[in-house]
Parts: sequence; structure tokens; C-alpha cells
Amino acid sequence: MTASDIQSHSPAAIAITGLGLTSSLGIDVVASCASARAGVTQWTQLDIEEPDLDTLESIPLKGHAVRGLTDGFDGVARLARLGDAALADLVHYSGMNQASHVRIGFFVCLPGHFYSTSQCQLELLGQGPAAEDVAREDLQAHFERQKLFQSKLEQSLVPALLQWNGLDIPFELRATFHGGPAVFARAVEQAINLLRSRRIDRCIVGGIDSYVHGRALTDVHTLGLLRTEEKPSGFFPGEAASFILLERMDAARLRGARIEGFLGSSAIAAEGFDRFSDAPPQGIALATATEECLRLAQRRPGLLIVNINGDEFRARDFGTALARLRGTVLPAESGQWFPPASFGEIGAATGAASICLAVRGFVRGYAPSHSALVMLLGDDEARGAIFVEAPSTPINRTR
Repeated sequence: MTASDIQSHSPAAIAITGLGLTSSLGIDVVASCASARAGVTQWTQLDIEEPDLDTLESIPLKGHAVRGLTDGFDGVARLARLGDAALADLVHYSGMNQASHVRIGFFVCLPGHFYSTSQCQLELLGQGPAAEDVAREDLQAHFERQKLFQSKLEQSLVPALLQWNGLDIPFELRATFHGGPAVFARAVEQAINLLRSRRIDRCIVGGIDSYVHGRALTDVHTLGLLRTEEKPSGFFPGEAASFILLERMDAARLRGARIEGFLGSSAIAAEGFDRFSDAPPQGIALATATEECLRLAQRRPGLLIVNINGDEFRARDFGTALARLRGTVLPAESGQWFPPASFGEIGAATGAASICLAVRGFVRGYAPSHSALVMLLGDDEARGAIFVEAPSTPINRTR
């Protein structure tokens, strides 16, 4: 980044100075994004089988697993394998040294319990009429199990990831966010607030999630959300971990950081229903988040990165939002990238992975625009939007 680039942005501007991504297409961000750009797809046979009505044989479902890295691991251990690889990739990519670890935050998005809770409620309904107190006790037991799992992630997974990667980040500068894809927008929003208030100089923000194994896979399959030979509308499960390093401009300049993008703004909104509420998606929350994000950024993006995953509910939500926004805050024509086409459904890891795709597109020169809007849709109520732009002059494309 040249001096003129630095001077063109205020010291409070939020620079993107590091990326890390572990996906089914590669252990590191360079390989993952290059493979996605080339249209490569890596399939894995999963543990659940479905009948093929033509051959009357059972065939395994397919998804996007990180083969080799996560084989034989489940639960917290599987998320730890993914998170460790992606965080190590970010530390290497960003060129951080020990001095860079001072006044640094760590915000990570982790799996929520929307699908498991929906499945629990479905099971209770399937049992027929039951006493209200019995149903209440069953739901309470479910929520206690979810609370215990989330506590385990916060108290064991996060400290382990930091220790393995030599990051001495105090407890008060760490935060976890549980939910679907859009929760990343809330994590980014809070990171920006801390950076601009000068409580920290830099912040690692990311997400880890997996739907290809164990209970997570069983839940989305039982809920009928997966694409199969007999069901063309649905998603392919995936798994990934991704992180980005955000730095205030003055802190990045002080350590001579390599600046590959700028994060302009972030916004989140919520619908009054979820995909199991039998209410038709109208794109209101997504349009609201987008309008707020672009109002803050004061830009119109030339590229939309949207986590459309093959599911009809999500496609209709995006389509109706687009009808509300095109020609007003969005250009009449813009490029569109869909990360799930390469990685499958990756839940809480979606936001950071999408920003990695945008920034690598800027760095390598194949992005169709110098700015991108990451639009995050979930099957829960939350919707998010994040604006990213390239530096004003070309970057040395060595990676």
C-alpha cells in the first residue's frame, strides 16, 4: 500500500490486513479462493444414505467435508481442527509478530441451536398431544444441553485455539457469537465499535461451523433441508473455518501491515418469523440491513456476494429483497457470487469466508468491481450486510 493510499483514508478507517480460510477446497485461503474462482468442487460421501427410487439401492448423501483434516473428529474436536487450521493461516498470511498481539481482540462466531431446537420441537409434535408440563420439561432439557455445549465451546475451544497459535489475548477482549450466517455482521459491528473507540488496535473476527457429520447433519437431514436425488430444492452441507484481521488504519500503518481491503460498514436486521413459521419470505429484513449498511458506507457496490445455497426459502428471500433494492441503493446491474456453490452450507463461517473471497478477488484482479456487498441470509430471523472495498491503487499480486 502506498503513502497516497494511506493518506486517502482517515486514521480511523478499518483496514483488512489478514485472511484465513480452511474449506473443502483447501487448508489455506489462497488455495480455497483460487479453487472457488476456478469452479472446482470437492465432494465427500456422508454417513447418511437415501434410497434411489430408480435403482432401489441406498446411496450416501454428498457434501463438502474438509477431507483428511477432520476425518474421525466430531463435536468440539471437529470445530477445533477447522478453527486451528484457519487461524494459523491468518497468522501466517497477516505477518503478525509478537508485538502485534498487544491490544488485539478475538471475536468468533460459533454454531447456534436453531436447527436442533426446530428438530426438538418437531419431535415433540410428532409424539401427539402431551401434557404441557411434559413438553415444557423436554424443551427445558434441550436448552440446558445446548447451553452446556455452547459453554464448552467458549471455555475450552476458544482458549485452545489461541494457545495453539501463540495468541495471548485477555479474556475481556474475547467474544463469542452463536447463530447462523448473519451473526457475523453483529460480530463485525462490535469489532468496529471497539476499534474506533480505541479500546483495541486490531481484531480477529471469524467463524467456525460444520454440517457434514454427527448431530448437526442428522438435524438438517431430518428437517428436510438437504438436496437429494429426489429433492432438487435444498442445500449441500459443508464445513469451514474462516478469519479476517481488522486493523484501525493508524495501527496498520505503524506496523507496516499489508492492506488488501477496507471494511466500510456492517448492519443487521431481523424478520418476525423463521423458515418454519409458514410465513412467505418478503426480503424486508435483508433489504433493511442492506439499506442501513450502504447508507453508512455511502457507496453502491458493483458485486454482491450472497449465501444462496439452493434452498427455495433463501432464494425467494434474496429475490424479493433484490426487487426492493435494485435501481435505488443497488445498481441496476451488478455481479453476483454465491459461496455455497463452492463450499456448501457453512453456517457461522459464511461471513468471513465471503469477505475472503472478495478480498482475494481484489488482490488477484478478477473481482468485477472495486467494492462488494456481502449479504447474509439465514433460516432463522437474522439478516446481515457488510460492505467491503479494495484499496484505491493496485496491490503487488504475489499471493
